[in-house]
Amino acid sequence: MKMTWMRTGADGRTDFEDLEVATTQGERGRETPLLAVDGVFFRTDQPALDMDFHNAPRRQLVIPLGGELEVEAGDGTTRRIGTGDALLADDLNGQGHKSRFIPDGATVVFGVLADDVDPAAWRA
Repeated sequence: MKMTWMRTGADGRTDFEDLEVATTQGERGRETPLLAVDGVFFRTDQPALDMDFHNAPRRQLVIPLGGELEVEAGDGTTRRIGTGDALLADDLNGQGHKSRFIPDGATVVFGVLADDVDPAAWRA
């Protein structure tokens, strides 16, 4: 499964890494191993929003259920995270990123990661 990892690079700017999270074939389709989270919350009626540079408020998986999110890294690279895609927001310090939620009224699920989770271990 593809996931975009947004994190702070050695230069203090946010960058992206494409993760391919390992999956196995199960009776109901391909699935990842269990990914440990401290909790999950849903944001409904997300207004269309255009945010300047900011850091992720916590290490979290961001998964749009309706609508999409556009994020911009420190070098100007942008990624669109659409319905069912996964973004790991992990840039807790440094320059941060810009983000746009579109359209008005979207629904997004957030999975808050524990501090000791190492996303590099998810690589296929």
